[in-house]
Amino acid sequence: MSELKILLAGEGGQGVQTIAEVLAEAFALEGKEVSYIPAFGVEQRGTPSVAYLIVSNKEIRYPKFELADYLIILQKRAIDTVKSYSHIGAKIIFDSSTISLGDLPKTETAVFGIPATQIAIEQFYAKAFNLIILGKLAKVFGLDQDKVWELLFGQLKSKFKTKEIEKQAERAFRFGYGFVFEVKKYSEPVFQPSKHDIVVKGFGKTAKIIPARCKGCGLCITKCPVAALKNSKELGVYATPVPEIDLERCINCGNCRLFCPDGAIEVNKDK
Repeated sequence: MSELKILLAGEGGQGVQTIAEVLAEAFALEGKEVSYIPAFGVEQRGTPSVAYLIVSNKEIRYPKFELADYLIILQKRAIDTVKSYSHIGAKIIFDSSTISLGDLPKTETAVFGIPATQIAIEQFYAKAFNLIILGKLAKVFGLDQDKVWELLFGQLKSKFKTKEIEKQAERAFRFGYGFVFEVKKYSEPVFQPSKHDIVVKGFGKTAKIIPARCKGCGLCITKCPVAALKNSKELGVYATPVPEIDLERCINCGNCRLFCPDGAIEVNKDK
């Protein structure tokens, strides 16, 4: 490898930049020259988050590039941001549980799928998505699995509130490392955000939940004093569950609206 250009694209809050930072550190530990440029917007609103990596055996004189050797695309809404970097020889790695093959930029080389969001939600926990992706990328780029985990742990250890969460995170990372890519036959992209607002009426109240804003943080659920909220099957902006409300139990205290950082939920009394 003389020079490798890698483009990672997802949405803010997903850990795209964490993935890129850990990869950059891991390549540097192997004696490579590395350039890393992050680009993201107001990530709490689900805007694209992009990372540009160049890995080389010699000095990198210019950190930008026009065409990528690898495009790692993790959310459908990030595709338009990065499709101009694709070309006939590019390799695409994508989350096949959130993106369909037809949505991807055209390429004549292999396209590799990994249903990371689905695996995270069904086997680990929703935010383990980026750990699974990083594990697989470590394998793709021939990086030492244990060293990459050490770097990742150094980045995220403050977020591992318990030993069990730490163990789950490591299991997700190592699961990703050993995952065999989907090629030609891919998972269904069923883990996509709901496109419609959810309006629920009853018991003299109307609740409105906006999946396009909901990050699935769960604050509304934990702050509800009467346990009127729980996770539903509808998905929010990061393909994580949005809340479901029991209006019979709801006392219209306003906590859900007050504590939601993104204005994704409200309950009002009917006039």
